[in-house]
Formats: sequence, C-alpha cells, structure tokens
Amino acid sequence: MITVITILGSSSLLVFLIWSWERFRYDYRRMVRDSNHPSPEGSGSLLPEWAQHHDWLRTHNIYYRALNLDNQARFLRRVMDFMRYKEFKYIDLSPDPMIPLLISSAAVQLTFGLNDFRLDFFDKIYVSGSAYRVHWHKQAFQGHVSLQGIYLSWDHFFHGYQEYDDGHNVGLHEMAHALTYGALMGKTTMEKSFRAKFKDYVKAAHPIYTNMRNGGESVLDRYAATNFHEFWAVSVEAFFEKPILLKTCEPVLYAAMCELLNQDPLELMTVKAV
Repeated sequence: MITVITILGSSSLLVFLIWSWERFRYDYRRMVRDSNHPSPEGSGSLLPEWAQHHDWLRTHNIYYRALNLDNQARFLRRVMDFMRYKEFKYIDLSPDPMIPLLISSAAVQLTFGLNDFRLDFFDKIYVSGSAYRVHWHKQAFQGHVSLQGIYLSWDHFFHGYQEYDDGHNVGLHEMAHALTYGALMGKTTMEKSFRAKFKDYVKAAHPIYTNMRNGGESVLDRYAATNFHEFWAVSVEAFFEKPILLKTCEPVLYAAMCELLNQDPLELMTVKAV
C-alpha cells in the first residue's frame, strides 16, 4: 500500500512539474515577444496604415464589414496586435502587406468574443502560394497546423473569403485548429474558461459526430467525420458561413458554439454594414 501511494505521489509530482515547466516556457516566450514587439507609437486611427488596413478589410472580410464602427476599430486594433506577434514566412509567394493583414483577420474573427485572441502558442505562420505537399502525404494540403506553426495556402485562403457562403474557409478552419491546439494537445496556452466551455461543446457535438462516423447525414461537410479535430474545424466554417442553416438543423450545437466563442454570427446579419 505504501509503495502504491508513493508511486501515485511521484506521478502527481511529475505531472505538476511538467505542467509548471510548460507554463514557465509559455510565459517566458510571451514576455520575450512583448519586449521584442513594443506597441507602435500612436494608437488606433492615428497609425498611418490604419486607413489602408480598414479599406482592405472592408473589401475582403464580410464579417468586418458587418461590424459597427466601434467594433471595427476594436477588430482592427486586434488584427494589428496579432500581426506584431507573428512572423510570416512566404513559400513560393512574394511578400505583400495585405497577406498578413487578412490572415490575421481570420484569427481575430474566430476569437473576437474572447479575451485571449493572439494564439500565443504559435510564433510563425507559413504562407504558400498554392496547395503544397507535406512529407509522405500524396494529397496536397490547403493548410495545416503543427508544432512548427500555422501553414496556409494563400490561393485557398483568399478564395475562402471571396466565396463566403459555401461553408469552406481554410483560414477559419486552420485558425480553429490553432485555437484548440492547447486543449486537444494538453498544452497550457488556453484560458481555463474556454477549456471548460469546450467540454460542453464536445458534449453537444458528440452525437452528431458519431452519427456522421456511422454514415449518417449532416449539414456539415463530410470531412467533419474524419476525426473530432476536423469536426471542430468544419463546424467553425459552418458557424460563420452558414449560421442560419446550422442553427436550424443543429440548434444545440449552434448554441454551444455561441457560448464557447462568445459571439453569434446571426446577430451581425441584422446589422447594417457601415
């Protein structure tokens, strides 16, 4: 009995030490990034690039276009803050200031109702000109998330926001993976409240996911049945691009996502664009 208690106690201590080390590394990395990326002088609309960024977002991001003026200003401040904390690397693609802006806007759109929006676990975002190969995989990728960073095909990302009502948006899809990377991979980079609400989302989603795995029909794209990671990302695409259909057909799932992300896309649809 003493041996068992000793083993359990040692295991708990080891888990605590690992968690503490991960937390320390995360906090230290964030502190270093804060010191390396000081806020630019001036704020909001006083920044020289503000007007250009506003125009690009109004042109290419329908979500931003539907926000009122105050929320547009809040959204754009978050986008510019997000960009400061990420290193964008280009693969077979020439750098363009609009690219990091629009990619950052996808992350901010997903997290607009949350306090923690910077996806701090990731330092780098890799942008390929088009679909790309990864290791031994035969099929070309439009995007993926790994320990090395967030990867996106710019062609497919841009198309996702030009065709905003088809339920396919690689930007939102990969940012959804990035957002839950902490919860699903056991990392310590997410708010406790979000992790708790994500459990409620899992409860709401599980019957739908199980039905799809068994060959059942759903308003979600069939790719959602691949695994639960993909179910989450596909449901995010539908949440933003097909909110009426998702709420009508899967009201419990839709309500859980509104609670989890602290926003309701249908409320934006009743707001006149400014």
